[in-house]
This record gives sequence, structure tokens and C-alpha cells, in this order.
Amino acid sequence: MTWAEIARRLCAPRQYWLSTTNPSGGPHAAPVWGVVNEETLYFYSQRKTVRARNLAADPRAVVHLESGEDVLIVRGRLDDLGTPAEVPFFVAALAAKYTRPEDQQYLPSNDPDFDVVYALRPQSAMAWRLDDFTASQRRWSC
Repeated sequence: MTWAEIARRLCAPRQYWLSTTNPSGGPHAAPVWGVVNEETLYFYSQRKTVRARNLAADPRAVVHLESGEDVLIVRGRLDDLGTPAEVPFFVAALAAKYTRPEDQQYLPSNDPDFDVVYALRPQSAMAWRLDDFTASQRRWSC
């Protein structure tokens, strides 16, 4: 499995699960929206959220897709890229991906409370399909 293959799989999903660690070592998981651009997965948030506070203290994270039958789990770190205004290609890519009328209120272009963009710097990944677990297991690491 190559990173390019993983990045292609990360392009289509509407939601991702992002897991972070709080300062006392406890886990935190939350669904997030994001986009892939040039094989990098980007997310956004508000700095006041639990996930953003966790990432400020410890940027390590796990991202996985919603499916428990066609699994992709990526471990890495999330780099703080600043505000959405500082990452305009990301704002445009989000608008192109999340096009439903009810999505608009949750995009950083329409809600100034979204004040941080993250880029995933992957370190390893695992994937498998439940219907063929043994044959489908794959791993990647940088």
C-alpha cells in the first residue's frame, strides 16, 4: 500500500473520525469534515473545541473512516496551519466538496468561528476489508 493509494481513499468520504488525546492522557474522538489536496488531508475547527485544545497540547492523532467493514486508519500528527483565510485553497476545496444547502452554515467561509486549519502529516496506516480480512490486510509507514 502506498501513500498515494491511501490519499485516494481519503478523498471521497464526507466525514472522518478524528481521535486526539487530552492533557491527562484520555482519548477524545469526534467526527470532522475535511478535504484532500495534493495527497494531504486537511481539517478545520474552532480553537475553543476539545479537539483543538488537545491538538495544541499534543498534535498526534488518529484519523479513520466511518466504515467498520472497509477500514482505513491513519496515524500521524496534525500541523496547525493558521486560520482558514491563510489557507484559501482549503476553503475553496471545502466549498467544492460540501455543496448541499444545509452544509453552507458549517463552512469556514460562512462561519468566522472556525479559526484553525490542520494538515495531517501521516506516519503509518492500516487497512482491511471485513469480508476478506486475512487477504486484505495492508500496512504503510513513512
